[in-house]
Amino acid sequence: MHIYLTVVIFFLGLAIASFLNALLYRIDNGYKYPDIYIRGSHCEKCNKPLTWYELIPVLSFFIFKGRCKQCGYKVPLYYPVSELVLAISLSSIFYFSFSTTLYIFVFFLFVMSYFDRIYKGIPRSIVHVFLAYSFISFVIYTAIYNGIPENSILLSTLFVLFVFLISRILRKKFGMGDLLVLFGMGFLLSLPMYLAFLYTFLFVALLYSLVLMLLKRATLKSSLPLLPIMYISFSLVLIFNNQLLLILGKVLGI
Repeated sequence: MHIYLTVVIFFLGLAIASFLNALLYRIDNGYKYPDIYIRGSHCEKCNKPLTWYELIPVLSFFIFKGRCKQCGYKVPLYYPVSELVLAISLSSIFYFSFSTTLYIFVFFLFVMSYFDRIYKGIPRSIVHVFLAYSFISFVIYTAIYNGIPENSILLSTLFVLFVFLISRILRKKFGMGDLLVLFGMGFLLSLPMYLAFLYTFLFVALLYSLVLMLLKRATLKSSLPLLPIMYISFSLVLIFNNQLLLILGKVLGI
């Protein structure tokens, strides 16, 4: 039964992610009410209405080779990847019985990744709401269990300060929104999970940067949208949490 519900949550996550991508696109492009909700899905370039089989999350991208049937518009790879990552994240949280606060957290990562991919920045209002959510979750947990949870507030604070100082010394820009998200995560994640996330995030970011440089699509001075990388990294942590903790234990000698 547990596996069955995990599969159900996976496919539900695909559907929710597809809907959210369409909704965020319409919000970002100034759609008015009620079109923002009721207008049928269509190609971003030629406005051709999409059929039901063109709207199947992830699968339709590969069936039609990531292009519009009518005009050949190349659909960004981000869409199927973000849908798959959200589905994997939600089903992993359920399957491994992680804290319910992480459900909302992955939705925040999803939304922030959408804007960071396009603008290399996150709307302040979203960051502020996320920080409020992180702090309120921490307070509620403390009140319910009558004690401060063993989370990573100190580590996240020290890490953010370290990155901030290094960026100032090296005169390398590091988005304040990214730093605030990393800080807010400290109120939601346990210390082992935050450590696993940091190592995974740094590894994925380095690997992604090297690939872009090898393809000559970026240089050492190029800035990267970090929220999508955080989003993917956190999904990997949810899936391989136990294995990552074992690796960290060996690396750190604990």
